[in-house]
Amino acid sequence: MMMVQHHAPTLDRARPRLGFVPAPALRLGASAPRGATLIDDGRQIDLEEATGRYKPNQAAELKMHRHIGKRLRQKRQERGLSLPALGKRVARSGQQIQKYEVGHDAIKAATLFQLADALGVPMAWFFEGLV
Repeated sequence: MMMVQHHAPTLDRARPRLGFVPAPALRLGASAPRGATLIDDGRQIDLEEATGRYKPNQAAELKMHRHIGKRLRQKRQERGLSLPALGKRVARSGQQIQKYEVGHDAIKAATLFQLADALGVPMAWFFEGLV
């Protein structure tokens, strides 16, 4: 019986390697740190996000998720549906519907469309009174 040796694939040294540059090393007008590869392929870079100084408005997002969840619970209860019953209509578990209702999980647009259809309301209904 002949044994065949297996080796790890060889690295293609012709392809450039992309190095990770920590955020503090990024300064306008400064040269790239040694060992770093600059990427110049036309991508737009959000400097605030790259440096870690940008934070999304989490309070506003949470307020919106809770509002939509409150409206979802209100309409579900008006229709006399249990959590699992509504979940079954939109291919989600009752536990996931509960997470939507308390604002713990964000509802994707496609899921919100399914929920609106299952509850017989337009999608805009969930956003009424949000402002």
